[in-house]
Amino acid sequence: MKFRALVLFIPLVLLLSMCKNDLKLNAPYKEFPSIFAVLNPQAKLQMIRINKVFLGEGDANQMAKVADSINYPAGELIVTLKHFNNNIIETNVFHDSVVIALEGKFNPIQRIYVCSDKLATYGTYTLTVINKKTGNSFSARASSLDSVRPSGFIPLTSPYYPYNPGTAPNEYIDYSNQNLTYDIKFRPFPNEAKLFQPSIRLHFYDSIFTGNTYRYVDYNFNNLALKDVATSGPFNGMLKTDFKGFDIFSTVGSALSKMSLPDVIGRKMYKIQYLIYSTSQDYIDYIEYSKPSLSLGQNKPLYTNFDNAAAIGIFTFRSRFSITKELSSSFINEFASNPYTCRYQFLAYDLKPRTCR
Repeated sequence: MKFRALVLFIPLVLLLSMCKNDLKLNAPYKEFPSIFAVLNPQAKLQMIRINKVFLGEGDANQMAKVADSINYPAGELIVTLKHFNNNIIETNVFHDSVVIALEGKFNPIQRIYVCSDKLATYGTYTLTVINKKTGNSFSARASSLDSVRPSGFIPLTSPYYPYNPGTAPNEYIDYSNQNLTYDIKFRPFPNEAKLFQPSIRLHFYDSIFTGNTYRYVDYNFNNLALKDVATSGPFNGMLKTDFKGFDIFSTVGSALSKMSLPDVIGRKMYKIQYLIYSTSQDYIDYIEYSKPSLSLGQNKPLYTNFDNAAAIGIFTFRSRFSITKELSSSFINEFASNPYTCRYQFLAYDLKPRTCR
């Protein structure tokens, strides 16, 4: 990894706030972009954000509100991704696009670079950004990541949602027991991802007078590190995380209490999804160095894995494992009577209300 110490208005604007007498305000401008490229082979669309880090006179907050100060002009950058595997090279080309971000310190009009090509889960990729106007080139390399492997234990086993008729009921997911401890076990691919974030997504519909509205709530676990893989016993080579049934219902109730919800006739639970995100050591380092500094020093090291530290930012991969399962009737019924969720009009398996406990 490589770091470059600059005084920056993170992530885009270069501040002139230091009081050193030898600071050269009229030093020649040097192109130094900010590039954020965390790609996911399981995603249908890849997105890269590339912004200018600029030097100027005046109020940096005002300059940041000008779209041309932070965005490269359309068509000025050539963004390509090359995949190297067994002496075969494949090239993916990214194209300009624009998104409207939330209002904040920077202009909400953000230029991004997108590609819908399917990416491999193996081999090495090289990202290259070329400015056609200046001739400057910025590049970085990263290894692609595959998703995790199922463990052979419920819930990461077949059958998956939707089930065929006649499937044994004990294959349905049931977390209705509030005090029982449940777990999720999975097997990482060796020597690839270093950090894993499992989550459970609860899917449901709001039935309102004009139709149905789809919603979901996520229950997120703490991150798991590759170093925590079991090295012996029945779960050798696996990572495992635990939770109680109580945790699921309190999370759903808390999330709904913070939502702006319409008047509903009833809510219907209909499936549960398991997501496991995994990422590289580079991404871990990037997050660590992006945290606010508590140091009194004004020169904060900024992360970069680009060649010759020619740009700040990161190029790496993130992967996603996803399966969906059916809910048991007792699990669905518990949402209708559980004190954390019953106030939100959840219906039982037979689509009838239940009395809150």
